[in-house]
Amino acid sequence: MRGIEGALHVLARVREGRFASEVLRDSGSAMTPGDLSLAASLVYIVLRREEMWRHIVGGFLRSGDARSRREGGRSPGRPAAGGRLPPQVADCLLVGTAGLLELRHFAGGVLVNGLLEHLKNEGQGKFVSLVNAVLRAVGERGSERVEALRRSASLEDRALWAGVPVWSLPAWTKSWKRSELNELFDLMRIPPASSLRVSPGRADVLNGLLREGGLEPESSDLSGALRLQSTVLPTSLPGYERGWCTVQTEGSLLVASLVERFWRAGVILDMCSGRGVKAGQILQSLPKARVECWELSRGRHLSAVREMRRLGVEARAELRCGNALELEPREAPTLVLLDAPCSGSGTWSRKPESKWQLSWSRFDRLVAVQKDLLARALDLCAPNGIIIYVTCSLLRQENENVVAEVLAGRANGVEVPSPWGTSGPFHRGRPWGAYIWPASPWLDGFYCSIIMKRAEV
Repeated sequence: MRGIEGALHVLARVREGRFASEVLRDSGSAMTPGDLSLAASLVYIVLRREEMWRHIVGGFLRSGDARSRREGGRSPGRPAAGGRLPPQVADCLLVGTAGLLELRHFAGGVLVNGLLEHLKNEGQGKFVSLVNAVLRAVGERGSERVEALRRSASLEDRALWAGVPVWSLPAWTKSWKRSELNELFDLMRIPPASSLRVSPGRADVLNGLLREGGLEPESSDLSGALRLQSTVLPTSLPGYERGWCTVQTEGSLLVASLVERFWRAGVILDMCSGRGVKAGQILQSLPKARVECWELSRGRHLSAVREMRRLGVEARAELRCGNALELEPREAPTLVLLDAPCSGSGTWSRKPESKWQLSWSRFDRLVAVQKDLLARALDLCAPNGIIIYVTCSLLRQENENVVAEVLAGRANGVEVPSPWGTSGPFHRGRPWGAYIWPASPWLDGFYCSIIMKRAEV
């Protein structure tokens, strides 16, 4: 499978609900390293600003020549007078547009020819002239349209440029001032890179192995972490299978380090543990701690089981698959980490497919679940214990509003000041909690509120 075909294959699977990273990992054996790199580049530049690419392509289709009008062209995948463009054709237009306007080290002509050849091979030859005409116009005038969106005073245009779904703008405007939004939207354009959590005692040998592999790690601002200059598949890293390193963003590292700061004794409950990355960090950094992990998804639960074994900490971890609103802990936890399911708006640059699967109805359901989970965490936590409420969202509705509503009806919950301060990437919530902004390639956006459950009077 060539890189262009691989990108189209991955996008088709993403439309079915798969994560791009998983499909790329599964497809790796069918491509050379160079083709896999090209496929990944094309997929992510499409997904990070898909709405903008659709906007640009739609503009050229609507104002196109007689040929494009005869073939019923409009925005790819949208209704038009002559019907809908087939998904394969729409994706070819998106890949071609994004590639022509963002790829710096790949010949545009080769990309267009590869897409046209793919359409012919897939029995879509009647659309070849349309795609060729649109991509020729994109190559000539597309950069001007991108720059116009970047410079626009319209918040909607700025959202398109930044890759922020336009439907979500009301939530953003309720969360941040206009000047803050402009800064956040700029930060969301920073290409992500991988950071590594290094297992205790492995820093020197891992540094050497990474340099031998040409990865050139850099020191992080965080103890026990390294920075790479690009994103990597975890399984490709030297020492990964032996548990020497873990791919983890610096925002995630900071969140889990709060557990290290506030834990004193007793069982830690990780209510929504996912694939166990934060639990692994906690168990490695706190050699006397025991962690009970709950995860609703069977697939993520099994991944967490494998993660604990890879790190060699499974003896102190109890992993249970089930609903956090229904499970009962073996004993009352003295600290509860609740990394609640959310919109993921702070990670949209790193996991771009998730934002295009959201809607207002799903957003509202997530907020309702967050409130239920935080209330349950307060019920389960032992008196004088700590609840750390976390989302990877930058939207107030999922953060301060959730904390405020839950604590309003509970006299035994009191917020503890954040140790992060307000400089650099850290911002104070209004008034609850604290934010990490995605201010570097290694930082995702997070929100955190630390709550102490006071003993009943």
